[in-house]
Amino acid sequence: MIQGIYALQVFDVTKYGAKADGKTDNANAFLNAWGAACEIGSAGKVLVPKGAYYLGPVSFRGPCANNGSPTMEIQGTIVAPEDLNQIKTVGWIEFRSLNGLAVNGGGTLDGKGTEAWKKTTCPGSKSCKNLPITLRLIKLSNASITGITLVDSKGFHMAIHMSDHVKAAGLKIIAPQNSPNTDGCHVSGSTFVDISNLFVSTGDDCISVGPGTYNSTISGVTCSPGHGISIGSLGKYPKEKDVLGIKVSNCTIENSQNGVRVKTWAGHQTTVAKDLSFENIIVKNVSNPIIIDQGYCGSKNCPNSPSGVQISNVVFKNIIGNSSEVEAVNLICSPTKPCKNVHLEDIHLDFVKNGIKSGISSVCANIMESVTGNKKPSVCQKSL
Repeated sequence: MIQGIYALQVFDVTKYGAKADGKTDNANAFLNAWGAACEIGSAGKVLVPKGAYYLGPVSFRGPCANNGSPTMEIQGTIVAPEDLNQIKTVGWIEFRSLNGLAVNGGGTLDGKGTEAWKKTTCPGSKSCKNLPITLRLIKLSNASITGITLVDSKGFHMAIHMSDHVKAAGLKIIAPQNSPNTDGCHVSGSTFVDISNLFVSTGDDCISVGPGTYNSTISGVTCSPGHGISIGSLGKYPKEKDVLGIKVSNCTIENSQNGVRVKTWAGHQTTVAKDLSFENIIVKNVSNPIIIDQGYCGSKNCPNSPSGVQISNVVFKNIIGNSSEVEAVNLICSPTKPCKNVHLEDIHLDFVKNGIKSGISSVCANIMESVTGNKKPSVCQKSL
């Protein structure tokens, strides 16, 4: 059977013993339904009907028959264990080594992160232990994740790793503003990832792009609140792979710590971030609308050496709105690896305090920039 022409064979998890009572661990039922669907590959569909299904950590693995993957249609709500001790894996729900996976259905993944956040004392530092990811996608090709909601993840809500040609669209990702390290979607070690039309409201980066990510796009994202859309952090570990060809466009960022950002760790680890563009971005009440931060450090014991990450060929174009801080543009690059070919075009930002517009400025260090078109504030008014 060919998906899209003939009806898929449905493997309903309730037929394999799953109970929508919110307390029975349905891991075996879900995995048995997946195993049966995997035997017929892309002709199969695993169905999670409406209801609340408690689920321990699971990994839905391939390869499946004929190098195809079943669809996973989630109509109900899948609920994670609250107790961290019950999730010893990197991801709570994982899809691994699959070609052609589609996850859809309009349902919800509830990460039950409230208790776990209380035990996180050092978000962002090098010594922090990462909490479980709600939805981990690893070694996937030609996959799509559409139309579902992720709430209150313990750690990152979704992570795409070592994958290619993955589309994430029409998702809602929600956690409290004070939830630590709860990035909406993190991408690393992947190529041709397309993230579009997401609503993200969390306590950390709405979208973050990590090492080894190439030729990927982020568009139509509404981020409110959060830490904005970030390339990085980079340069944290030895032998990180480069980040090349990332395009961010047509996004709206509100009530956020940052707008669009490139961040690298202080320290001597070397890598490259090149061919990055941020275009058609609206910011509203954002502390740092445009920022390059090459002295990023989330711990008290920061390295006393400059960043070794080389940033080059960066475009900030048509970025408009208002800043909640006077210094709306912060371009602070490494003294040993100055930023090369950073171009700003048609920037119009206002500093608004108590509803009144007032003076606005920018600060720069170790950067070779060019500016065309509208420029408010004037770029590099202050130098460090």
